[in-house]
Amino acid sequence: MIPFRVTILTAALTAVAAAGEGPTQPAPAIDGERLDRAIASAVRFLESTVGADGMCKGDFPASSLQYGGQTAACAYALVSAGADPRKGATARTLDWLAKAELKSTYAVAMRACALSGVRDDRILPALRKDTQWLLRAAGADGAYTYTPRGGVTGDTYDNSNTHMAVLAVWAAARRGVEVPQEYWRVIERHWINDQQTDGGWGYFVRPGAITNKTYGSMTAAGLATLFACFDNLHAKQFIRCAATSDTKPIEEAFAWLAKHYSADENPRLGPNRYHYWLFALERVGLASGRKRFGDHDWFAEAAARLLETQNADGSWGYGERIPETAFALIFLVRGRDPVLANKLQFTGRWNARPRDLANFTRFVGHEFERPVSWQIVRADVDADDLDDAPLLYLSGAGPIELTDAEISALRRFALRGGLIVSEAACNNGSFTLDMQKLYARIFPEFPLRRLRDDHPVYSANFKVKDFAGLSGVSNGVRLLAVHSPRELSLALQLGPDATQRPIFEVMANLYMFATDKGHLRSRGARSWPAEETTKPVATIRLARIKHKGNCDPEPLAFDRLARILARDRRVRLVVSEPMDPTALDASQWPVAHMTGTEAFTLSEAESAGLREYLAAGGTILSDAAGGSESFAESVRKQVLPLAGGQFGGTLSSQHPVYRRPFAIEKVAYRRTLALALGEGKTTPRLHGEQLGGRIAVFFSPDDLTAGLVGYPQLGLRGYSPQSAVELMTNMLFYAARVGPRAEEEVVTEIRILPVK
Repeated sequence: MIPFRVTILTAALTAVAAAGEGPTQPAPAIDGERLDRAIASAVRFLESTVGADGMCKGDFPASSLQYGGQTAACAYALVSAGADPRKGATARTLDWLAKAELKSTYAVAMRACALSGVRDDRILPALRKDTQWLLRAAGADGAYTYTPRGGVTGDTYDNSNTHMAVLAVWAAARRGVEVPQEYWRVIERHWINDQQTDGGWGYFVRPGAITNKTYGSMTAAGLATLFACFDNLHAKQFIRCAATSDTKPIEEAFAWLAKHYSADENPRLGPNRYHYWLFALERVGLASGRKRFGDHDWFAEAAARLLETQNADGSWGYGERIPETAFALIFLVRGRDPVLANKLQFTGRWNARPRDLANFTRFVGHEFERPVSWQIVRADVDADDLDDAPLLYLSGAGPIELTDAEISALRRFALRGGLIVSEAACNNGSFTLDMQKLYARIFPEFPLRRLRDDHPVYSANFKVKDFAGLSGVSNGVRLLAVHSPRELSLALQLGPDATQRPIFEVMANLYMFATDKGHLRSRGARSWPAEETTKPVATIRLARIKHKGNCDPEPLAFDRLARILARDRRVRLVVSEPMDPTALDASQWPVAHMTGTEAFTLSEAESAGLREYLAAGGTILSDAAGGSESFAESVRKQVLPLAGGQFGGTLSSQHPVYRRPFAIEKVAYRRTLALALGEGKTTPRLHGEQLGGRIAVFFSPDDLTAGLVGYPQLGLRGYSPQSAVELMTNMLFYAARVGPRAEEEVVTEIRILPVK
């Protein structure tokens, strides 16, 4: 028997995150719309198999030990996919299962999993009954087989039934069903004793044998089960931040998966049980927070494979298509759960509380009734790995040092719309001091300051009492980072009981604040397009105007717009660094953008420079970043009059700027502004100042700049990201005289410079 103590798991959970996490290859792009169609088609297939009585048509008869297993798997998949348990095929199959006398471990476990996913407490008595059946069915050694072992230890067992049984008990425990601690101890002992010397697991060890063949689905099952045992046995043993290691069963299992991973087959078993492999893979991926095994993005690669192999009727597989389709569907819908937070792995004590984010995301999922997940990431991986989640969580129980490249990655993450959340684990002062220095390097233009006691992070959803002291970095539009010198991770590790709940509520408020009440993308969905490689047909040159009103709050706003224009319009957008108004040259920069968050005063030279720029044919596009009224008032008083006339007012909805390249009939405003404007407000509010028969100054008192970056955040007064892109694109095309489709019309006058 391999000795197993909490110290093993601690270091394993810390160390394995690094295993195989060197430079990574980009993950396959996930086509969200195609994935939606595949999921919907699979749901229709499973629903079509449900008979009028609720039993699946391909299931086994009552005389078979496997009776009800396929129906239970079907119900589990439908519930996981979000089907309404009160309606249609899902309701019929759940009703049938409630009455069925199931005989096998597999069938009862699948039914318990299905019941656990139903958010109706009236199912709890049935769930408790199945859980008790499964507890009694275990052998004294913690193993299961198809029929109940009733606490007896013998030669007959298998790790597949054991995996399914433990999965069901774990799911029931999360719904509040009481499970004895001794159960988890016995289960943990079984899986560690059964682990092979190569770090993997097989189906079972034959009587008289010492070893067995390890393969993918059983290794993933074993690893996920160890995480279940950890959550139920060891969570409260991390109070002192003093874990060490003397053996590494989890590390060895991760090393096995990194070595043998395949998206095309069940590793070391070929096509056999392929969809069951993916089902187990999803379990270990979500339980561990791992995004990659080796350099493989487990979800992106396997999802791409499933899209290629789905049958025309929405199913997968060729034999028993109901369970194969159920496993594939669960992989897609659960693996696609939005990633709420990434946990940063860095050199130092970054993982003193290894289940903090696991517990936090579980809390969010329960409180807001939506499944969310978490990940462990490195600062030097591909940018999209960081961008998977709106929150990047840094927990440190000691000093932290980051390389210049890692600091650049964190800055890029925040400027792309993310929120960095750091906390001093164990109230470690060295970490707080180092983070203060790091934030000064990451955001040299934006200082770290204590947040007001009435800041929305304390009240965005929960009204948190007796908690203050957070500091934040703001660009004037939004928070870029939040630091807590008071530890958060201990409470997150221990769970949201009455004592720890305020910490969970603060973290949940940060989530709600950063996502404007919960707007999350599915895993793999990108708000930033990849850089376009096709040759553009036209170029627009855009200057950014420098002034003293925080002129560059969102440095990457036009970077994202440039990618969108290159992808969708084949137009190259060249953007300057903020430049002094006296340096503007309309022949080189026919369009200029002016934004900010604070009041400003132009000097006489600056006013003259802008006036000359407009008279020479230049066009100014201006918006109040974040909806800043003080900046907007400065524009009204100092910039609009430079065109030579009186302020022109709101542009008619029939103005040509709304016609091309987007035909803008309606716009969408962000939540805060939409509530202020009144229900149903969908007309744009652009203002224009004319000069020589053209609009020389476009002005939006509502935010466009933050919208161009593409993030949601609570409290912004402006347009939605899509509307911001459309409005800014149309203004650029109007000002630069670009035709309705740049790919069809290359304008060669001075406003558009041909690409060489």
